[in-house]
Amino acid sequence: MRIIEIMKKIEQDSNCRLVKRITDFTSELAFPKDLNYFFSNYDSLQMFIDKPYGINIVSSKGFIPTSKRLYPEDDVIWEELEGDISNEWYLIAESEQINQYISMDMSKSHLGYCYDSFLESHATPGDSQIIAKSFTELLEQLYSSKGENWFWLAENFEPYGDAYDRR
Repeated sequence: MRIIEIMKKIEQDSNCRLVKRITDFTSELAFPKDLNYFFSNYDSLQMFIDKPYGINIVSSKGFIPTSKRLYPEDDVIWEELEGDISNEWYLIAESEQINQYISMDMSKSHLGYCYDSFLESHATPGDSQIIAKSFTELLEQLYSSKGENWFWLAENFEPYGDAYDRR
């Protein structure tokens, strides 16, 4: 499993803080295998926090619908999001200081796909870029960027398209 390999690299990197899980993990959600492995073995992960593009992988408790994290309950946006595909997107990573969030699709058709959910463009057709097709790929790319940039904004990034294009 590639997830085990990348987690070993991250665990040995002093620029990353990986917290091992000490309690049992259970959830009613059907997770992709790699994410289930992560939440079963680790509580949280901070990657390159001292760098300009450091990011936190959320704990299993923080794995909530992204819109619930970004918008207050009484926000008018909820009317616009009613029935939207983004209702099945869950927060997987965040760099709150710069309003950068990454969502994971939990729908059966796109399970594990990860999207750029920058605060200003979250759940916006045409601005919801698919940045990884699995949690493992997301971790590999974030780790490779070493906190120096958002890998999906680099010139050499091969885009997968927009989350709304594949529906």
